[in-house]
Amino acid sequence: MRIKRCRAFFIDFLILLIVFNIINFVVPKSDKLKDLDIKQNIIIENFTTKNISFAKYMKDYSIVYYDLCKEKLVSSLIYLVFVIIYFILIPFIWKGRTIGCFINGIQIERFDKGKLHLYQLFIRSLIVIGLGYIILSNILLFIIPSKFYFICVSSIGMIQISIALFSANMILFSKEKRGIQDIISNTEITKIMK
Repeated sequence: MRIKRCRAFFIDFLILLIVFNIINFVVPKSDKLKDLDIKQNIIIENFTTKNISFAKYMKDYSIVYYDLCKEKLVSSLIYLVFVIIYFILIPFIWKGRTIGCFINGIQIERFDKGKLHLYQLFIRSLIVIGLGYIILSNILLFIIPSKFYFICVSSIGMIQISIALFSANMILFSKEKRGIQDIISNTEITKIMK
């Protein structure tokens, strides 16, 4: 079951990457976005060649990163909608299955075998898929000044990755084979019953 679960995750993650790249390709890049990409590359190059200090790098990079995120807001919101549809609505409608789960013959079920609820799928997505990071990073764009945005979003990202890795270790090495997302949302992964 653990191997099937890992394969399902990687299939779903691959689908996410493909959709993310399609969104980035389809949504037109403004001239400002192109200029910001160039500025970001110059800042990185100046830092790697030791032409600027770490403090200057962090200051300049934070401002450009903030502006890039604001310019990519439409793409980010489209991606957010896709994540909600793919990891919350589709499994809710399709008996706890994503495409990855279906291919591997597994599904998400309530631990007590009751009817799966949308909020349970939402909680799972907050933890495992990074939905919490996506939502918070978009909200923080309008709350936090540019110089603090990069640090806050990076910290949230590290917390998100740490929780996901801890959860993966729980799945791989615990007797119950349940991660944090399973325990908090009162769900489990089971074989598809025919």
